[in-house]
Amino acid sequence: MTVATASVLRPALRLLLPVLLALFAAILPARAEYWTIASEDHFPPYNYSFNGTRTGIDTEIVVALLKELNITPVHRPLSWTEVVRSMDENTADVGFQFIASPARFAQYNMIGPFRTGTTVFMVRKDSPIAFERLEDLTPYRIGVVDGFAYAPDFDAATYLEKVPSSSNVVNFRRLILGRVDVIVGDLHVLNHMAKQDGRLKDVRVLPKPLGLIPRYIAMPKARKEKAERLQAAFVKLRDNGTITRILDSWLAE
Repeated sequence: MTVATASVLRPALRLLLPVLLALFAAILPARAEYWTIASEDHFPPYNYSFNGTRTGIDTEIVVALLKELNITPVHRPLSWTEVVRSMDENTADVGFQFIASPARFAQYNMIGPFRTGTTVFMVRKDSPIAFERLEDLTPYRIGVVDGFAYAPDFDAATYLEKVPSSSNVVNFRRLILGRVDVIVGDLHVLNHMAKQDGRLKDVRVLPKPLGLIPRYIAMPKARKEKAERLQAAFVKLRDNGTITRILDSWLAE
């Protein structure tokens, strides 16, 4: 190459180089982003493991939100108290599913509500228990899960005898064995457990629900920028009907 030829090519190369670099960057895979997702280990049909894979209604919703952001979830199945601790200690990016309260809005970034759950009381089939107001339950032992929030008036009712357990599974088995008189929980969770145990015919849900409770995704306060991104994804998937379709696909079964 002559000096004259090189001097002609140099300006063209200077113009072409940014284009080549942009094309090279475009074909390189983007650096993967991973978020840790804390949820209760066994809370079907909302979050649970099946054949080694995390699944469930709420799990699918959270995964859809992260997919919208091109984020890969790293699931951490925990006890509920550990889920709460992971938010308090900022050791996970996302935790679900939380009930709203002024304290939780002060503690966490709250995304949602992404669905509304029906909280009910379940008793044995032959039980005479009726519920119109909380005072009706004063004579009975009520099974609750340690660390769960149910409804503000119930949670504040210190005059009720609440028997804590480690999980809904323990709670349900205590009901069947007569160790508690009534248990409280999400309608779909309690019915799911009764069906799984083949005991649906042995229990009944009291007609009046304790409440319709909105559910939220929580993120530590220190992860504000991530929370803003997740909130934007939530609004998009809520408004385009994706979240409703996920709910309908599960609850229609």
